[in-house]
Amino acid sequence: MNKKAFKEPQIPSELAEVKDAPGLIQGAREEEGEIFRRQFTGTFLSRIDGSHISFQQVMFQNCKFLSCCFDRASFTDVKFVNCDFSNSSMNDINFRSCAFENCKALGTDFYGSNIRHVSIEKCNFRDAGMDAVRMSYVKAYHTDFTEASMSKCNITNVAWKDDCFKNVSFFKTWLKDIDFTECDITGIVISDGKDELREVVVNLEQAIMLAKRLGIVIKELER
Repeated sequence: MNKKAFKEPQIPSELAEVKDAPGLIQGAREEEGEIFRRQFTGTFLSRIDGSHISFQQVMFQNCKFLSCCFDRASFTDVKFVNCDFSNSSMNDINFRSCAFENCKALGTDFYGSNIRHVSIEKCNFRDAGMDAVRMSYVKAYHTDFTEASMSKCNITNVAWKDDCFKNVSFFKTWLKDIDFTECDITGIVISDGKDELREVVVNLEQAIMLAKRLGIVIKELER
């Protein structure tokens, strides 16, 4: 990935603090409007509908969104720090120039979302549904994607380091040029034809593991 082309979120140092988060989100939802230059701190929301809302230059810190719906919303220049989106619905979302730090998204559904210029660091995305996601210019470091589903995705220009993709489904997702050398890809799910692995980048240990999956017998040469 060309790191110079990566676009970090641009957020002003001074943001208006949100006092009534449910009221603000409900009002924006009814008008299909936007939430602009706001700071959410310590917000707890349960089963709220934030779909179709445009969030721009927003900071979410220490927030919890329990089983909420943000389908078809958009997040541009948004930062999430110590937030929990577990079991929420975030289908068909546009994420652009966003950052996730120390966040949880266990069982969260991101189906069909567009994730572009996004950094994900020290997060927990176990069991997340990320099928049919379009992902480009995404940096993910020290993040757990164990048993997530990334089937039929379009993934380009990513930088993944010290991430766990154990038992992740990459069914019909072309992994060309993706560097997994510093990640755990034990038990990844791919199609019977193994076409997903063409031109993937792995280390020697991973190559041996994948070769065995292909039915290749590796024989050590005696010297």
